[in-house]
Amino acid sequence: MDQQRALEEVFRVLKPGGKFLFIEHVAARRGTWLRRIQHLVKPLWRRMGDGCHPDRENRTALERAGFASIEIEEFVAPLPIVSPHITGVAVKAEPSLSSIVIG
Repeated sequence: MDQQRALEEVFRVLKPGGKFLFIEHVAARRGTWLRRIQHLVKPLWRRMGDGCHPDRENRTALERAGFASIEIEEFVAPLPIVSPHITGVAVKAEPSLSSIVIG
């Protein structure tokens, strides 16, 4: 699945002030052994995991999606390869009064 398109669609269907709740695994920190392993197993992992990318920068993609605010908590689940994880809330902006046209 195209991650950017999926996030664009989430953003599109949310009403102003709407909240997107998420839980997702993210790429390990650059330079770590886990990140190297994630990159190494990625081709096989994608086939076995229905297109899952163990080294995908999900946190960065969420931050670039255009939400007004994002609260993210990182945690470690006892799962090999797909770690760490993030959970949080992304909020779509409310329209400002200056952008509302009456007439």
